[in-house]
Amino acid sequence: MKPYSDDLRRKIIAAYENNDYSQQQVAELFGVSPATVRNLVRRKRETGSPDALPHSGGRSPALPDQARRFVQELLKENNDLTLAELRSRIERKHKQSVSLATLCRLLQGLGLPRKKSRSTPLNATLKESSRHARVTTKWSADST
Repeated sequence: MKPYSDDLRRKIIAAYENNDYSQQQVAELFGVSPATVRNLVRRKRETGSPDALPHSGGRSPALPDQARRFVQELLKENNDLTLAELRSRIERKHKQSVSLATLCRLLQGLGLPRKKSRSTPLNATLKESSRHARVTTKWSADST
């Protein structure tokens, strides 16, 4: 769920501070929970502003930028590499072991699909199984 906009937060506080409405009424008026109004009022009282706090960061990426660029270049040259092949090339070049899940998240972050598309031409010819082989003869109603 996305955080409420700062504009909406200020409107909620303004409606409550004008003594026009109770916290419950403000919540119903703006379609938020009473706890949200209560928390915004408390934040305004403690910090002087109901605005959202800035994002505090998060976990740093497992792969440095240099390794990320390396993966992008690899995929530009050879777009049908498997995750295992990508992982082994990263380990050889950058001496860093990464999990397959990390590579999946990296590809998603780059906007690349994790799975290969069936419509994308392959670099090598696959052998067809007998079950998927095309039928070359036509059956006619005359042959019985």
